[in-house]
Amino acid sequence: MTAADLEHYIGLFHKAVYRLALSIVHNEAEAEDICQNAFCRLLDYGGEFETPENCKAWLFRVTVNLSKNLLKSTRFSRTAQLGELDENIPAMNDLTEKETILWETVSKLAPKYRAAIHLYYYEGYSVKEIADMTGDSVSAVTTRLARAREKLKTLLIKGGVYDENGIQRDI
Repeated sequence: MTAADLEHYIGLFHKAVYRLALSIVHNEAEAEDICQNAFCRLLDYGGEFETPENCKAWLFRVTVNLSKNLLKSTRFSRTAQLGELDENIPAMNDLTEKETILWETVSKLAPKYRAAIHLYYYEGYSVKEIADMTGDSVSAVTTRLARAREKLKTLLIKGGVYDENGIQRDI
C-alpha cells in the first residue's frame, strides 16, 4: 500500500470509520484512536483490494474488532464515560432534528446492537456482509437486528416519538 493509496482511502472512508467506532464506543477520543489504528493497519496490509468497497468492508471489520477489544479492556471500563454524544461532533452536524433524536436513541442501545443498526441502516450493508465483518453468524446478526429494533421501538415510545400504536408523533 502506497502513501497515495492510503491518503485516497482516508479521504473516502475516514468519516464512515469514525462514525462506526463512535457508535460502538461512545467516546470521541477512543473513536479517533480506533480510526487511526484501523488506517495504520491498512497501511501495513500487504494485499490489494479489487474495489474501494472491499477496502471499506475490510476497514469496517478492523474497526469493529478494535472497538470490541477496547470495550473488553479493563482500562476502558475504568476510564470511559458512556454518556450522551456531544452535539458538536463533526460527523453529527449534518443530521436533521428527527435523525438526531433517532441517533441519540440508538446510542442508548448496547454496543452490539448499535454496531448492527449502524452497519445495516446507516452504511447499507446486508446481514451477510455484517456477519462477515463482525465474525458472527448470519442468524446471530438477524437476531441482533430484530432485538435492536424492538428495543428502539420501546425507547422511542417511552421518549414520546411514537405512540403506543407505532404512529410517529410530530417532533
